[in-house]
Amino acid sequence: MGKATAARRGPRLAEPPTPGQVARTRAVVRWYLATHYERPGDPGTASMFCDPARLGAFAIDRAALLARDGATLFKLLVAIAMFQRRQDVQIAAILRSLGPGEAAELTDHRRLLELADASGCAHASSATALAERCDLTKHPVTKRGLCASNPAVPCALKRHTEWMRRYGHFGKVPTSAALVVRDSGAADLAALLEAARQGARGRARRAEALEAALSRTWRVSAKISAMFLSLVTNPDLTRGLEEWAGVDWRRFVVVDSNVDLFLAAIRYRGPGTYEARRGYIRELSRRINLREFDRRLRADNPRIVQQAMFLFMSAANRRSLPHDCMHRRPDACGRCDARVAALCPVRLAPVARRRSLPVLRAAPGAAAAGNLPHSA
Repeated sequence: MGKATAARRGPRLAEPPTPGQVARTRAVVRWYLATHYERPGDPGTASMFCDPARLGAFAIDRAALLARDGATLFKLLVAIAMFQRRQDVQIAAILRSLGPGEAAELTDHRRLLELADASGCAHASSATALAERCDLTKHPVTKRGLCASNPAVPCALKRHTEWMRRYGHFGKVPTSAALVVRDSGAADLAALLEAARQGARGRARRAEALEAALSRTWRVSAKISAMFLSLVTNPDLTRGLEEWAGVDWRRFVVVDSNVDLFLAAIRYRGPGTYEARRGYIRELSRRINLREFDRRLRADNPRIVQQAMFLFMSAANRRSLPHDCMHRRPDACGRCDARVAALCPVRLAPVARRRSLPVLRAAPGAAAAGNLPHSA
C-alpha cells in the first residue's frame, strides 16, 4: 500500500467492518439516496442551511457558499455551532425565531469585535481570555445573561446568550469565533482557513489543520468542525462546490448520537473515541461504491455514508420531513429492503399528522431524488 493510499484510509482499525455490517450500511445508504439526498430540508446539508424556510435570517446564500465568501462562512459557522445536544428541529425553530437584526449582530464578525472592544471587559480581549476567564451564564429563573466577573458591564455576550437560548455560556460562541479570526491575523474566516491549509503539507495534514483552526472557537468540537468543513469542502454534500485542492475532505465525518445509535445497531465493537468511530465509518465507505446508486457521486464519500446513518436513525428529523417514507406506512414498509426494515427506528412509531409537518421549499438546483428504487 502506498503512503498516499494509507493516509487516505487513516489508521488501521482494530476491528474492520464485517460483511454483514457493510451490507446493512449499504442498504441504508441506498435508502437515503432514494429518499432524502438533495431533497428539501436534508438536515446538515446545504439544502437546509441555504433555506430561509428552515433557518430564517440565518440562511446563507448558496452562490456565496460555493465561492467560500468569508462573511458567509462566518455566518454558517455560527449557525452550525447551534446544532449540538438538541434536536435539529428545535434548533432550527430557535434560529427562525430571531429577526434579521439579531441574526446580523450574531453573524457579523467585525460587528462582534466592535461590541467586544466597546465593552471594556478584559475577558473579551482575546479568544483565550474569553475561554479561560469569562464566566458568562444565565439566571436560572429569569434566563437573563449575567456574570460574576463584571456584573455591571452590559456586554453584548449577555444579550447573545439570551437570544440563542442554549447553555448559559453559549453566548460566547459568536464573539469567540470573531476573536479567533482576529487573533490569527486573518482578515476573515476564509483567510484564516486558507492560511491553515497553506501552512500544512499533505492532504491529511491540511484537513487536520483546518479542523484545529476552527476548534479554537468556544464550543466548536470535532463534530461541529466536521459539519462545517464538510459543507465547504465536500463536492457531493454541496453540489457545485469545487474541491479544495490538496485537502482530504473525506476526514470530515460527523459523529453524533444518531450515528452512534446506528453503529450500535450494526454491532460496532471498536473504541469509543471520535477518531476511532470516524475511522470505522471511513472504512465502511471505502467498501460501498456510491456510483452504483448515483453516477454523479464520488465512489468513496464517508460523509454521505454517515449522513445516511444519521438521518435513518433520527426519528425527529424524519417526522418533520413530509417526503420521508414513515409517512407512507404501512405500504412503504412492505416495499422496504428487509435489512433496512430490521434497523428502522420509526417502523412502529405513531404516524405524525400531516397538517403538523412544515412546508419545505426545494433548494435551488436540487435534483429530484425519488427516482431511485426504494429497495436494495
